[in-house]
Amino acid sequence: MVLADHRLRARVRDAASAAPDSEAFRQEVLDAIHAHVPFDATCLGGTDPYVLVPTSLTTRGYEDPRAYAMAVELEYGDVLHPDSFESLVRERVPVRTLRESSGDRARSTRRFADLLAPYGLRDEVRMVFRGSDGLVWGICSMSRRGQRQFDADEEALLGSVVTEIGDGLRAMLFRDSVHRLEPGSDGPAVAVLGPDNEFDSATPAALEYFERLAWGGAGSPVPVAPAAAVAARLRASGQESVTLRTRTPDGEWLLIRAGRLDGEHPPRTVVLTVERAQPPELVSLLAAAHGLTRRECQVLLLSLRGASRDEMAAALFISPYTVQDHLKSIFAKTGVNSRRSLVSRLVNTECLPRVGSAVGADGWFARVGPPTPEGP
Repeated sequence: MVLADHRLRARVRDAASAAPDSEAFRQEVLDAIHAHVPFDATCLGGTDPYVLVPTSLTTRGYEDPRAYAMAVELEYGDVLHPDSFESLVRERVPVRTLRESSGDRARSTRRFADLLAPYGLRDEVRMVFRGSDGLVWGICSMSRRGQRQFDADEEALLGSVVTEIGDGLRAMLFRDSVHRLEPGSDGPAVAVLGPDNEFDSATPAALEYFERLAWGGAGSPVPVAPAAAVAARLRASGQESVTLRTRTPDGEWLLIRAGRLDGEHPPRTVVLTVERAQPPELVSLLAAAHGLTRRECQVLLLSLRGASRDEMAAALFISPYTVQDHLKSIFAKTGVNSRRSLVSRLVNTECLPRVGSAVGADGWFARVGPPTPEGP
């Protein structure tokens, strides 16, 4: 057990150092886990830690697209199930088998009846990847066929590595993608999702975005799945709107906004807008990913606006020397050596798709085509 723990943690740390992007890291993590804790089907996704909705997903063993719709309904439906990822967030060790969450009555649960049994699966373990900063950067479920159940030793082994995996997923956020950047469609990206979690309508630009974000294998992507997850989160939250930051496999940062289209509570019909994220919208994510303090985050925002050291000092009521100390700390945490490098690291995926387009009055690249509508 101790040797397996050491080997698994070392392999995860090596993957976090060497993986070129999040997808490669997730695949290596699954390979590493499978060598010690075999499974027949799995879903492992990164999350926006402030929303707890998958922003990317790697799956194995789930070829039927209907599985994603059922998983979304069970996770974000009207009833909070005791085996939900949200229920694990505050656990000391955020790993739990379906037997534990059901009080040894796994076969009586909806998860077993509607998600596991139809695919020949019999046992499941779920976990959230809470990093060393206390934030949840990923979620995962693993299932088995046959009679062998996940035992206490395997559960403990998984629990010993959740922090390393969480930190690895966090480190992947701003790592350059190795995939080719796809051209984006012109025009507004707006989709309407009905109560059946299918698109009632969608503009060509919205469909293109969701196809790039689609869950599932290369041969059977499910574009509606990430849209349904965000809509389900809105319905479960009781809020008027929910915003999710996500990155496409080809390296472009996007904002997905979900809002109510009807007056019902929870809303049955949801409108989603998708737009390219601008640097200020990514600052809180960058701050969380690199452990920046509140003051360092304020300095970073002013840096993005092009403020000088003296201007930052005046705006924050601190001395220029203190500003310089904050900048040095930011550089050390983010692995850069200058303000130029820091800004470049944050905005390169936003600038590249717009090079050659006009610059707006605010100094940022103007939108191509009609403005994207804001969510309600």
